[in-house]
Amino acid sequence: MLIKQATVNGQRLDVRVGATVEAIATDLSPLPDETVLWADGGELFPGLHDHHIHLYAAAAAFASLDCDVGPADPETGRQRLAARLSNHPGDGWIRGVNYHEQQLGELDRHGLDELCPHRPLRVQHRSGKLWVCNSMALQELGLDSPSPADGVEVNPAGELTGRIVRNDKLMAQRLQATGAVERPDLLGLSQSLASMGIVSVTDTSAHNDAASAKDFQRLCQQGTLLQRVQIMGVDDLETGYLKVLLDEDRLPPLDELVRRITVARGKGRNVAFHCVTHLELVFALAALEQAPRPERGFDRIEHGAEVTDELALRLGDLGLPVITQPGFLLTKGDQYLDDLPAPRQRTLYRFAGLVERGVCVIASSDAPYGPVNPWQVIATAANRQTRSGQIVTLEERVEPEIALSGYLKPSDALTQAQSFARLTTIEIGMVGDLCLLSGQWQDNRQRPEGITIRATWVGGSLVYDSQQAVDVVV
Repeated sequence: MLIKQATVNGQRLDVRVGATVEAIATDLSPLPDETVLWADGGELFPGLHDHHIHLYAAAAAFASLDCDVGPADPETGRQRLAARLSNHPGDGWIRGVNYHEQQLGELDRHGLDELCPHRPLRVQHRSGKLWVCNSMALQELGLDSPSPADGVEVNPAGELTGRIVRNDKLMAQRLQATGAVERPDLLGLSQSLASMGIVSVTDTSAHNDAASAKDFQRLCQQGTLLQRVQIMGVDDLETGYLKVLLDEDRLPPLDELVRRITVARGKGRNVAFHCVTHLELVFALAALEQAPRPERGFDRIEHGAEVTDELALRLGDLGLPVITQPGFLLTKGDQYLDDLPAPRQRTLYRFAGLVERGVCVIASSDAPYGPVNPWQVIATAANRQTRSGQIVTLEERVEPEIALSGYLKPSDALTQAQSFARLTTIEIGMVGDLCLLSGQWQDNRQRPEGITIRATWVGGSLVYDSQQAVDVVV
């Protein structure tokens, strides 16, 4: 394809793109049967990479009921949710997401029965680690009697509470057995990602296994997933990061975690630690101190939601990148400010303070738990604003170029120091993964959330076009 009149490296140029960028010049003539796309001065960037996303969950969220009912006491919140549930179309399963206990109180099966007694309902906590099912849902799932399955909670009387903790795999297996739940619309999600300029993703779901790897490969080959996909996952995977979920209220024995890391090292795998709290990060660093160092590459800290100055310096010394999600400040920041004391607020989803202490910080989405739009995430890293306009730790703001730079780095080069200008350079021979802005970065950098994408290419294939490309036959 020939891209005409794009802003490339600060100049108005034409670019021919195939599997790689083949030519860059001031006036390229179309080849026979070559498709031409007129850029009208829009800025051409390398495509964006979302380094932390959950593809199936994000796709499923498209068809889910949003349980975020806004600021409310639990009684008012439950009334609002009950109204949404009663108006939800259809007569089968309802899948709810973004449950906040601050808005709805602590839910269990009986609480959901009061809100929705006539349809099977499952509601996911905003953290992604908990599902709550009503009694009809438990019966449909075959969990209507006490079960020894991991994560299926029972109360002191031995009764099921309807709460299922950290066992998405069990939920998926039981739902599939019911035959009542459709496969998530991955193509729709992928097209949406392409419309935002995203050309590759890292699926960070902890349950990814060899079957998941084959599934993602098949979906990419058949065109259901337009992006390049890398995955991390379970111990049995032969490649990719070992994903270690750490929950401070159920931390594993340290020696067992060190053993897992050591086995992964024997396969040449590195480790990605889910660390939201201070204790989880301390525990991860303690395990790394006892485990063998990686022979190549680097380990990762996912989220880094609370990082003190002391731990930031340790992360910098160890060369551990933090894959963080500034978008949570927008969607959850008002609740954070209400719930957390000032000292903890100062450690929350830090950016500038980590960079100053030598930490490589990479912005990402964690969709569907955070906003998927990279330009919104970049904007929030730069302004640190909540939905109500409050600021969470002003000194942690970064220039939008710093937040964007993480989206421009390939997953195997997160820790490499590269200037923003170098990251945005378009060169002959580079992979044909590109995104074309509708305007120019410099004109939109102060409000990046308003940026729109004109077109996106993966490996030279046009995967998104906001207009209709013009076929030119010579």
